[in-house]
Amino acid sequence: MKMKSLEELNKEAGEINLKIRKLLLNKNCFEEGLAEKIAVVVTITTLREQLTKIHREIRVRTSE
Repeated sequence: MKMKSLEELNKEAGEINLKIRKLLLNKNCFEEGLAEKIAVVVTITTLREQLTKIHREIRVRTSE
């Protein structure tokens, strides 16, 4: 498995942040049912976990 460059990691982190922002902003645009709200929360949680992993890798690699 190829190791991603810091530039690639930062780009990926930015894309995840954008997805999270869009989900948070769009959740109030229309009335949703409970299932849709739960799906948004689960998606945001998953994206934040991915973002945490990327940030951890960036910190480790920049502190070397």
